[in-house]
Amino acid sequence: MGLPTLEFSDSYLDSPDFRERLQCHEIELERTNKFIKELIKDGSLLIGALRNLSMAVQKFSQSLQDFQFECIGDAETDDEISIAQSLKEFARLLIAVEEERRRLVSLFCIS
Repeated sequence: MGLPTLEFSDSYLDSPDFRERLQCHEIELERTNKFIKELIKDGSLLIGALRNLSMAVQKFSQSLQDFQFECIGDAETDDEISIAQSLKEFARLLIAVEEERRRLVSLFCIS
């Protein structure tokens, strides 16, 4: 059910029915205004959280790239080499995902 219609011509009569319909519209406008303000607040919080996530992912991927095994003996084992390469590849994937996320967010957000 929608709101009752408001006719400009009814405003001249200023009847109790008109005032009641007008009050229904005012209540709906107030509710809509409150909802929009809440959406703006939640959206701002989400954008802030995405920025924090982005920084955390970048820091984590940088840590993965910088990780070095301290080898025991003269050379790294095959397992150590494989693990180090896997960590670096995972870091590259995280960076790629983060770049795409930033690109998508920039399409939908201004600032």
